[in-house]
Amino acid sequence: MNPRLKYLIFDNPLIISFLLLAVVFTCWASVAGLMTTEFLFPAVGAVLGLSYFILKQHLEETRLFKELFNEFNDRYDKQNEGLYRILREPNQPPLEPDDIMVLYDYFNLCAEEYLFYRKGFIHPTVWRAWMNGMKIFYADARVRAEWQEELKTASYYGFKAKWLEG
Repeated sequence: MNPRLKYLIFDNPLIISFLLLAVVFTCWASVAGLMTTEFLFPAVGAVLGLSYFILKQHLEETRLFKELFNEFNDRYDKQNEGLYRILREPNQPPLEPDDIMVLYDYFNLCAEEYLFYRKGFIHPTVWRAWMNGMKIFYADARVRAEWQEELKTASYYGFKAKWLEG
């Protein structure tokens, strides 16, 4: 399912349910052949069942989002010191092998975040906030050069450097 459509539905389940019920009752009241309980009760039941399914699905995906959010933030917290150490180095010396490994771990984290965003499990608002954080590191010339080189391997789930520019 398109993530935008999914969030439209998940963000407005009651409105959608009321609209569907209004359609059912309008059809029931307007079409002579549908003015029966054989139409009305199953149609209302279908709308209520769909509403329950949507709310249940939203709850499950909210739990998954929370797990992912916590896991990604925990991983970032563990990398945070090394990442900011790279940014704070005076005179921008060449990256050391340990620094490059810190960056590879960070690039992988960003790619995994993107993968789950693309699949609709990370809310767009959270993704934009994470992208803003990525831009801080991408602004460093050494980090940017390493990241651009790594992205050429096409092993980052379709993540693109152009999203970090500007």
